[in-house]
Amino acid sequence: MRKLILLLFTGILLFSCTAAGADEGRILRFIYCSDVHYGLEREFRGKEVGSDEVSRAMLATFKLLSETRLPEDSGVGAGIKFGSPDFVVCTGDIANRMEEGVQSATTSWSQFCSDWDSSIGSPLYLVPGNHDISNAIGYSKVLSPEKDASSAAGIFNRMMRPAMERTAETFNYQTDKVHYSFVKDGVRFVFMGMWPDAYMRQWFDQEIGTDTITPVILFTHDPPIADTKHFTNPNGKHTINSVDNFQNLLADICLVTDVKKKATKNWEKLEQFIHSHSMIKAYFHGDKNYNEFYTWNGVNGTIDLPVFRVDSPMKGEYSSSDERLLSFIVVTMDVDQHLLTVRECLWNTENKTSIQWGSSCTITF
Repeated sequence: MRKLILLLFTGILLFSCTAAGADEGRILRFIYCSDVHYGLEREFRGKEVGSDEVSRAMLATFKLLSETRLPEDSGVGAGIKFGSPDFVVCTGDIANRMEEGVQSATTSWSQFCSDWDSSIGSPLYLVPGNHDISNAIGYSKVLSPEKDASSAAGIFNRMMRPAMERTAETFNYQTDKVHYSFVKDGVRFVFMGMWPDAYMRQWFDQEIGTDTITPVILFTHDPPIADTKHFTNPNGKHTINSVDNFQNLLADICLVTDVKKKATKNWEKLEQFIHSHSMIKAYFHGDKNYNEFYTWNGVNGTIDLPVFRVDSPMKGEYSSSDERLLSFIVVTMDVDQHLLTVRECLWNTENKTSIQWGSSCTITF
């Protein structure tokens, strides 16, 4: 079975699930997806196709949402047309890692821009994923070419808007980090690159300053318990190599020396950060490639953080073998009542552009 937590207001009070009230206020809408992995192929609608074709089919569903009614599930906006999203979020792995004949990041980034820029009329917000960054800085296994920072640099240029745009040759991951936020309708949306490591946590504190009131919705690529191998190599000269297999994607040096061990002490630092920043109300991430709504209590059980994991159109743990399970997430927020509803949108159950609703959950923020 899929790793879905069905939170259709069954009385289980996971992260304070609450039915929306009858008198809804201003509704903010966005679409969330991740891990589109340009450069891969999969079986899709009866034939083997590339990720560009799969993405275009998913993007067609985004447009269908404008005339689609949300389910009668007591969530925010239940029964009304979703309409046009205020924005769309994709949290990385735009390009697949360049292994085993996978196309270059340059080609993948070009395809992504062509497909998405022509299909989305709303603002698009991005962060990089581990594949984008490994292509840029190198990997513990052989890549061909050895490095290509095109998708990492492209994401950085779009979101950070530097005075001088980075190229695949000038991109420097040590300094060219993707982190930004904006406030809309009294809610702060925060984008923290790969994961809220020490670099990102320090930036966050500078970004919000003394504002401890505005609720924060956080987006990043990795889950709260980020992969041990994503941290910086604690061994020797801290290099990326085929012996240690650390990938040096996160600024924090790993506090265990073997990628097969759990990076518990590193995760504790994130738990402490969340505990001391009560304005952080929800955490959205990709990387693990299946739909799941869950609560992260931290390593020591000091927090109750609502977390929303999203499927991948190309590498879904379940949807890769059963395309009827392909999904992304649709979010509606009542900014006056401080309610947020997350809904799983199944977009290929009939092998055509169509929508069926899966699991949903409403939280207070």
